[in-house]
Amino acid sequence: MTLRSILLVLAITITTGCTTLADSVKGKGTGVSKTYNYSKEDIWPLAVNAVNVSELELISSSKETGIILAQRGITAFSYGENVAVFVDSESDNTCKVEVVSKRAMQTNVFAPDWSAKILNEITYKLDEVAKVD
Repeated sequence: MTLRSILLVLAITITTGCTTLADSVKGKGTGVSKTYNYSKEDIWPLAVNAVNVSELELISSSKETGIILAQRGITAFSYGENVAVFVDSESDNTCKVEVVSKRAMQTNVFAPDWSAKILNEITYKLDEVAKVD
């Protein structure tokens, strides 16, 4: 195999299988979710906080649409991740949070899935509030 062929294969590998934040948003319904016995009003600030205390960069958040977008750039073990968090009311007193975590490059097996970290942080904060009450 010539150097030119090797570079061509490498270029194809690098440019295929990439995801964006839009792909994370399109993935709604495919992520990890949890339903909480709290209203969207109660859960929304906890969801935003869960992203803020993670290693993700908060890109945008809209309480009206119930969507939080976050990313993490390239690290020693990952080409980055794109994360969408959906916060939806199911009733007056229940709220579903879904996290769609996509690797920026699909072939990167070392990129973390942020779903558990975000959902666990929300649960942890709710447990803290329950202990105070």
